[in-house]
Amino acid sequence: MRDIVGKDETLDVLCNEELRIVQKKKGYRFSIDAILLAAFVVLKKHERLLDIGSGCGIIPIYIARKGCTNEMIGVELQTDLYETAQKNRVMNCCEDHVRFINADIKTLLRDMKQTPFHVVVSNPPYTKRRSGRACPERSRLLARNEEALDLEALAGAASSLLVRKGRFYVIYPARRAGELIHAAASRKLALKRLRAVHSRRDENANLVLAEFMKDGGVGANIERPLYVYDGDAISAEVKEYYSFGD
Repeated sequence: MRDIVGKDETLDVLCNEELRIVQKKKGYRFSIDAILLAAFVVLKKHERLLDIGSGCGIIPIYIARKGCTNEMIGVELQTDLYETAQKNRVMNCCEDHVRFINADIKTLLRDMKQTPFHVVVSNPPYTKRRSGRACPERSRLLARNEEALDLEALAGAASSLLVRKGRFYVIYPARRAGELIHAAASRKLALKRLRAVHSRRDENANLVLAEFMKDGGVGANIERPLYVYDGDAISAEVKEYYSFGD
């Protein structure tokens, strides 16, 4: 298995050795945010899932390794990340139902609309274009800043590719939660679930997990907060996210 791991890559073994993820040593690497989002997603039997900005493929592969055999497609703009996702697809034995496409999601909308999805998920760039400190490394720049895909374009793509009553799942900075809800609502995506993510109990939320429904009615469930750490240790709930297979 290590034969497919390049000299410029690392191999992370997670979730009771049920999940193996190859990543580049340099450039963008997934964080705990992707795991939190993957655990937040509800995927029902026979529903098709699209992951926009799939990176190394962590979200659909994580869901697959939990036992879901649904058809899942990840779209990734950066070729090196796409190639890594392809390795991870093979390494985790989910070639039958997970596949990746190396493209800009905006160029795929017309064709993908022909067979819309029940679920769209995205761990998107958090920082507005030309705001904050620019990252000198291009892979991280595209993953962290809205250079190639801003919030409005993401919400528009999700809405156009969802079936009616389909669901859009996203993790986003708490400070931009208002922007997220507004952008989604302007594209007929109604907020249904919202969960604030705190590093610790005595700290303000730094992220939100959100579920939107296309053409959904009014009314949303504000869920209990998620705490990543309990003191200096990972919280019991987050530890469970890394423990499937028990």
